[in-house]
Formats: sequence, C-alpha cells, structure tokens
Amino acid sequence: MTTKTLRLPDMLTDAVREVGRYEHIEEATAMRKLLSMGYEVYLAELYRRGTVSIRDVASRLDVSITEALAKLQQLGISGNVSADDTLRSLKSLA
Repeated sequence: MTTKTLRLPDMLTDAVREVGRYEHIEEATAMRKLLSMGYEVYLAELYRRGTVSIRDVASRLDVSITEALAKLQQLGISGNVSADDTLRSLKSLA
C-alpha cells in the first residue's frame, strides 16, 4: 500500500468524517472506501460511453467480468453490447 498526502476541501473532510462515524470505521478507511467508490463510478461512466470494455473494467477493479457487470448494474448501467454484437460473436464461434 502506498501512502499519499493530499489537501481536501472542508466539504470532503466533513464527508470522510461522516462516513467514518456512520460506518464505525477510521477516517483513513472511510477515505479509501470513498476513493474506491469514486473510481468505480468513473470506470462505469467510461464503460457507458464505450471508452472501455467490460474486460477493462473487470481488470482495473481486479474482479471477474460477472462481478464487474454486477457492479455496473448496481450503478444503473446495463451492458453496452447490442443484440447484433452478440449474434456476430455467436456466429464467429460456430
């Protein structure tokens, strides 16, 4: 694990404290949790735009493709593969 120092605006400092109190965790753990959640949302947005693939998302989050799809669905983002894409994939396997 790497140690980083950063300056946070008061609003974010308050948010970290709030999460820490609510979750009964240390501020450092709350900060890591919020950063992780933010990165997941960032990747989800890239996926929604078609900038990255589901395989990229899974790799960057160090989870399986199934888990990555579940995380995206929790964020309200469905797969960006069309029925035509699926049919072409199936035909290429035949």
